[in-house]
Amino acid sequence: MIDVKQNLSVEIDIQWQDDLATYKDRYFIIKTNFWRDFYPEQLDYQIKRAELNQTLNINYKPGALLQFEITPSNIKTIPMSKFDSYANGPIPVQPMAGRFYPRGMLDGVEDCFKMDNRPFRILEKNDNTLKVDLNHPLGMFPIKLSATITDVFDANQQNGGRCNEIAETITTNGPGFQTLAKDTPFDFTQGMPFIRKIEDDDAVFYESIDSTQPVVDQVAIEQLNQFYNDRIKDNTQILDLMAGPNSYLPETLKQVDVTGLSIKESDLQSNPALNQYTLHDLNQQPELPYKNEQFDVVVCAFSVEYMTQPIQVFKEVAKILKPGGSFIISFTERFYEKKVIALWDDLHIFERMGIVLEYFRQSGEYGELYSESTRGLIRHEDDPFVNKTVHSCPMYMVTAKKKAS
Repeated sequence: MIDVKQNLSVEIDIQWQDDLATYKDRYFIIKTNFWRDFYPEQLDYQIKRAELNQTLNINYKPGALLQFEITPSNIKTIPMSKFDSYANGPIPVQPMAGRFYPRGMLDGVEDCFKMDNRPFRILEKNDNTLKVDLNHPLGMFPIKLSATITDVFDANQQNGGRCNEIAETITTNGPGFQTLAKDTPFDFTQGMPFIRKIEDDDAVFYESIDSTQPVVDQVAIEQLNQFYNDRIKDNTQILDLMAGPNSYLPETLKQVDVTGLSIKESDLQSNPALNQYTLHDLNQQPELPYKNEQFDVVVCAFSVEYMTQPIQVFKEVAKILKPGGSFIISFTERFYEKKVIALWDDLHIFERMGIVLEYFRQSGEYGELYSESTRGLIRHEDDPFVNKTVHSCPMYMVTAKKKAS
């Protein structure tokens, strides 16, 4: 049993699902303790009686984890004029169905005030009105929580700092934003969501980029390796879509045949995982030059944010996947600002998982949609960027399977 005076590191996973997808967020809390921090009911009781590396599983009813008040009165139809397009600056924000926004953008709406960062979602947009949902994005779902004590520190070591509400730490600032609105597909028709700051030739732009610099730190790569390891089997045909010099595939995979596709030949030539490669610009030509049902798995790491025709690409990937084959997308918070699509730059990081899920949904070719995020891990001590931030890059993974014919 853990001494209540000790400091702990804890991995906490929350998982929920709806008719469209399954969602999971993994959060690593480093050096928490019972004399300073507050754990949610049930977890507080169990974790004080747990052993190191023991996993606790708790099921919370809708709204119980943070005692959310979920009520139909929080779904309102308001005049369009109450949405303050200039609340966040001089550039007006156009409200879009399916999106989340901070409540501070609602002027004169009950239980909303300036600088209020609690989220609300737009369910419908009409000429003069908006239908909005002020309920917490996780409030309507039963939550499965898993907690594992991963490390224990000297009981005499004292950590100062403010008290933390653990339930708030793991459920605010994003989790739930990736959940798709059941009856509100994201509206891609407004504005110009797929433009980039620089529309010059992509091949020329990426040729000037030093691809030898890692996109993320080693701990983040290890998380992606593990995600692949759980989902990719031996003796598999794999396509690395928009490949770079590293495919991030586990070295333990056996007898896999890996094809790379990219517009930068030097990256493809230096990638040790590839058995063959194809030079191809998806933004110029989303059609894929492969046979139907050729691949078991398609992976796309740190690149989906640059697709200017994503729905078409997702449909093309479905053509070349075998029935039941997986399309695995991963990304982090880092990207090339000059080439990322405008929509991606505008979204909250958890909404980006939602937009990838929306690509899957609107393509109409996939089932078993799943998203997973990993946050709070510490970088290795020898990481070259550890002095800038001790925390590893958060990782966001989204995957789905091609529907059976």
